[in-house]
Amino acid sequence: ILELGAGVGGMTNEIVSGLTGLPVEYHFTDVSSFFLNAAQQRFADRPWMTFGIVDLNTDLGQQPPCDIVVAANVVHNAQDIGRALGNIHGILRPGGAVFLIELCTAHCCLMTSVYFLMSPRAGQPQVGLTDVRAGTDRILLTRDEWRSEFARAGFTPMPTVPAANDPLAPLDQYLLGAVRKP
Repeated sequence: ILELGAGVGGMTNEIVSGLTGLPVEYHFTDVSSFFLNAAQQRFADRPWMTFGIVDLNTDLGQQPPCDIVVAANVVHNAQDIGRALGNIHGILRPGGAVFLIELCTAHCCLMTSVYFLMSPRAGQPQVGLTDVRAGTDRILLTRDEWRSEFARAGFTPMPTVPAANDPLAPLDQYLLGAVRKP
C-alpha cells in the first residue's frame, strides 16, 4: 500500500490499525520531511511500515509496484490530474485499486488555507493549467470529472460515496475509488 501525502497520519492511523498481523507493506509518504519523523515515532511498533518523500508531480513513476494507493485531499494538488492518475495507474499492479478522499466543492472556510497550500514553489507552474481545470478558477474536480479522469487514465471507476442524496453528502468529503483493469 502506498499512501500519498500522508501528512499528520490521520487516515493512516485508521488504515493501519486494521492491518496489524496481516502480511502487508505500507509506505507512508509526504512531499516533505516535516511529518516523516513524527510518523516514524508514532508507528514505530509496525515494522512493515516504511517512510519516504514522494512528490506526486515528479516521483510517482519511480515508486515500486503496489496493490493499493490511498490519498486524502492530496491528488487535487497535482499540476495535471490526468498525468498524476496515469502515473498512479503505472505503479499499480493489474487489478490494483486507488482510493481518494477529495472535496469536490470549494468552501470559503477551507479555501483560505488551501490557497496557501496550492501556491506553487518558485519556478513551478500553477496547478490545473493543463488538465480538466484549464481555463477555470478552480482547483477541485467534480465527482463526474473524477470519474471521467479515472476512466481516461485506464481505470474502472467504482461508485462514489456518499451518494448525492446521502445525509453526509453536504459535508462534501467523497471517497472516490477506481480499479486498474487486469
